Amino acid sequence: MAIDAPQELTEREEPTWSLVAEGFDPLNERGAEAVFAVANGHFGVRASLEEGNPASNPMIIVAGIYLPTNLPAGQTLLTVPDPSTLFISADGVNFSMSTVRTNTHFRHLDMRGAVLERIWSFTDRHGRSWRWQSLRAASAVRPELYLYQLILTLEKGDAPSRVVITLPNAVNLANGNRRGQEGSVAMAEEAMDLVQTDLFLQGSRVQVEDASISTMAHPGEPLVLDMVSQIVPREQPERRNGDVPFSILIGEHETAWEDRWSVADAKVGGDDGLQQALRFATYHLLSSASVNNGRSSIGPRDLSGIAYHGHVFWDTELFILPFLSLLWPEAARSCLLYRYNTLAAARERAKSFGYEGAMYAWESTDTGEDRTPDFVALPDGSAVRVLNGEQENHVSAAIPYAVVQYWQASGDDDFMLQYGAEILFECARFWRSRVSPSDHLYSIRCVIGPDEYHEGVDNNAYTNAMARWTLVAAESYAMKLRETNPEAARELMQRLRIKPDEPRAWRRVGEEIVRSTFLKDEVVEQFDGFFSHQPVDVASYLRAGVPLDIAVGHDAVQRMRAVKQADVVMAMRLLPEWWTEAAVRKNFAYYEPITAHTSSLSPPIHALVAAWIRDDALCRKYLEQSMNIDLAPPYRGAAGGVRIGALGALRQVVTFGLAGLKFSSDGLGFDPFLPTSIEDLEFSLLWQRRRVHVRIRRDNLLEIKVDGAPCPVRVNMEERTVAPGEWSSFSFDPAVTFWSAIGRKGDSDAS
Repeated sequence: MAIDAPQELTEREEPTWSLVAEGFDPLNERGAEAVFAVANGHFGVRASLEEGNPASNPMIIVAGIYLPTNLPAGQTLLTVPDPSTLFISADGVNFSMSTVRTNTHFRHLDMRGAVLERIWSFTDRHGRSWRWQSLRAASAVRPELYLYQLILTLEKGDAPSRVVITLPNAVNLANGNRRGQEGSVAMAEEAMDLVQTDLFLQGSRVQVEDASISTMAHPGEPLVLDMVSQIVPREQPERRNGDVPFSILIGEHETAWEDRWSVADAKVGGDDGLQQALRFATYHLLSSASVNNGRSSIGPRDLSGIAYHGHVFWDTELFILPFLSLLWPEAARSCLLYRYNTLAAARERAKSFGYEGAMYAWESTDTGEDRTPDFVALPDGSAVRVLNGEQENHVSAAIPYAVVQYWQASGDDDFMLQYGAEILFECARFWRSRVSPSDHLYSIRCVIGPDEYHEGVDNNAYTNAMARWTLVAAESYAMKLRETNPEAARELMQRLRIKPDEPRAWRRVGEEIVRSTFLKDEVVEQFDGFFSHQPVDVASYLRAGVPLDIAVGHDAVQRMRAVKQADVVMAMRLLPEWWTEAAVRKNFAYYEPITAHTSSLSPPIHALVAAWIRDDALCRKYLEQSMNIDLAPPYRGAAGGVRIGALGALRQVVTFGLAGLKFSSDGLGFDPFLPTSIEDLEFSLLWQRRRVHVRIRRDNLLEIKVDGAPCPVRVNMEERTVAPGEWSSFSFDPAVTFWSAIGRKGDSDAS
């Protein structure tokens, strides 16, 4: 069920557009600060209480700017103090959770307008009643602006009260005393200009010389403090003139978010909890992204926290970009340009390991160099070597996969010619050099797959499949470009020094990579020797709520027949055309019970594939888990930031799982399945410069309307070109799966 909002809010807002946290619990505070954060892709502001408390971790996190640190991670995202930190006293009484008697307190995230509101009613020791109402927003129109407003009202008192408002960070930042992480102030000043904070009290500009404002509060007369802080990278030197009224800045921000929601909202009938969860996911996905020409990408905790130090992983390409490519392609393009801008480092990394092409870093920052720590501390205090940076090579398949998916969704041929093809080809070169001859085939040895419980394995099924996909897709695009634009193909091949027969060699190697039992109605061994590992009752550890690897130890879990997160199941999700329906069902039935879901990325992928095989119970089970990963109180798991990859995967469950969407450069396909708890589903997407509106009804009717050019559509086995402007109806059979609809019997060319 959706979380109920107080009556004061329900009169203004639909519950599924709201997120409300009542009261104050120090144990949950850091998680709540992330869940309720506001951001705009350039910076994020955690939802800390303005007056602070010992449990709080207030900060503004700046995208794309990394500072050196003495920690094993090497670099971490720049953070700066929150200028809206303020301390208020009235006639000597400090306002804080510990010094006044709270009557009501709640934070309200208005996801529709992307505004965080805090309402706090309290009584001080003199018996006076006060109301504190504040709002925050990271402007969606002027990305350098952080907007804050406080309305403080003396609701009950015998006489006026002298109020002192102290704003230490606003003054220090305005005067150039910019404190980021300890020991990195100078670096922060070189990287950022956090210019003056403009303050307005009752609409008049206030000059704050000593960090304090003193004024009188009269009973029943609100005091209004407006604050506009500018967070401007040096490459964007324009400054605000301070003359735009706060109401205009907030109004244009909310209007911009209305426009975003008109495209990105997904509506679910019959399940308010899922509806709220989808809007929560969409809110954070839209907040995390920006159009910045590749200066930065999205880390696994977006801009709501600094877990993983803001490094960029494969999460971006496979869990976040499918959402952006179909709903905000400009932002997806920016994330992929970041990968192009770090291609030089990927080439150098491949060379350092003796490989060709581009070996992308497992953990990447601004330069693209690998920032994976060498060691990590375990709960018992011991240290274990981190091998992911060397062995989790499948990121160099995730990136070209996202490149091709973006191109198929957007039709952005210029991107492919200028940037995407180079990424695709260089990753193909890497995988060609990464394989080893093995019994007339090629093996990929000593890797870590998505299942990070097992290190140094040979022929991880997921890694092999994605490497094969990359090699074949690179050859397919090269051949297509030679046919459709031979001059551009010739120039590209010359620039990258690709010999005429090299693409054919990519395909040949890809087709000869060990594939275990792909395309056969058998269970695929996750890696060589996995079936001989020690069986373990994964369900018992799940019931106990103890992560398997923590319970048994790093070394013991290596020998167990257990899976951290979707691995073979992830391969089925990304490459469904490479499998038969029987193979998918058998593999899902085998791997689902032995998967521990230690990663938040795992439940939504299982929900998606369960929808594909029409398993209503498991689809709903994993959908429930996916909905509650960060949304359900007490929020403690989100203390380091919301898990944005899992939120992106939740949106994928709806679009690719329940709607059964498959797309290519040639058209859209749908094989819908609605779990019994869902009455109907409605969303839109952008495909090849068209906007496509989709409605799926419980009476097995799918309706489509297209804005733009005609759109080729397949629903189950019916194919039709939908003309723009009118709703077109298709009947569908929920029992018909993707595989039965298209009659897939064998392999495809993966492109």
